[in-house]
Amino acid sequence: MRFKEDIETVRKRLYAFWDREIIDRVLISVIAPKEKGRNISMFHNPRDLARQPEELVKYWEDPETIYKNNMERLENTFLGGETLPVIFQNYGTSGHCNYYGAVPSYGNDTIWFDPVWKDLNEAGYSYTEDRLKKHLEITRYLTDRAKDSYFIGMPDSCGTLDALGHLYGTENVLVDMLTEPEAVKKAVSYLNEGWIRTNEMFYRITEKLNSGGAHAWMHLLAPGRLTHMQCDMSVMFSKEMYREFVVDELKQQMEWLEYPVYHFDGIEQEQHLEHILSLDKLKAVQWTHVAGQPSASHYLPVLKRIQTAGKALIVMAPADDVPILLEHLSGRGLYIHTETDDVQSAKEILKYVEKNGRE
Repeated sequence: MRFKEDIETVRKRLYAFWDREIIDRVLISVIAPKEKGRNISMFHNPRDLARQPEELVKYWEDPETIYKNNMERLENTFLGGETLPVIFQNYGTSGHCNYYGAVPSYGNDTIWFDPVWKDLNEAGYSYTEDRLKKHLEITRYLTDRAKDSYFIGMPDSCGTLDALGHLYGTENVLVDMLTEPEAVKKAVSYLNEGWIRTNEMFYRITEKLNSGGAHAWMHLLAPGRLTHMQCDMSVMFSKEMYREFVVDELKQQMEWLEYPVYHFDGIEQEQHLEHILSLDKLKAVQWTHVAGQPSASHYLPVLKRIQTAGKALIVMAPADDVPILLEHLSGRGLYIHTETDDVQSAKEILKYVEKNGRE
């Protein structure tokens, strides 16, 4: 593979991850700019296009622009360990709201959605493929251009309650959870049906290229349907509300998913772990290093709890955390993600994991 000569070894390690097995060492993804200071982020736009609206639309919607930007990123990135050459399809977080009438507002790095629904009944009749056709066109274009250069991850369609918040307004959703709970559940079910329908379309286009599924920013491969689930809104939920409104959403999504991962975004969600870890079909939990919170190594009891429950664990952490995580966590089903400012530092981390990440 053009950007990953050892891809077959990497694939074996990543496939073993789903069974919490180790081929030769703990999984590690470490990225660094080949030239110090260059942008290597999938999420950051290095050009300020705020005053160039036409260029901003091209940044988000033009297949050729998306291709060129990603090729530039890959060429400038040291892809250490299990880091994949992969393109992230970013149509907005919980982007399946696009297919229920949401209108995206493009920022330089982020896509925002303002509420468009007047009531939850719109869930039953607002499905539209107008924007979907454009997104599928981008996917086909990127797939046709890939050859043996990169994988293509699934779109960031995740979190159906979060998508409902985009469409109807988060405050409205929270109020209706108390006053019209059955209407909220029905709306979630409708949106989940669209989530399954549209995800299958994207998966079918990229399945051959990826030899199954791929997740971009988690740098994952699987021999089947793979993406992540989430409910970022749940930081405002009680444990009982999570059980009542989120668990069924996740179970419905896992009817389609073969390799489901839960995106755990912030320590505030710890109260929901009981329900998350009780999901038999759930393969892995991904821990995000949230800005303003201590790094992953400060939450070892929570991370151990996830592993003890039999789930694989993906941990986003600063480089200084790597030795601590290797020392205190089981290497089985452990996948550490980190980054450095230069290639030499990244290579030193790889050497450390090679020596200390065997079990």
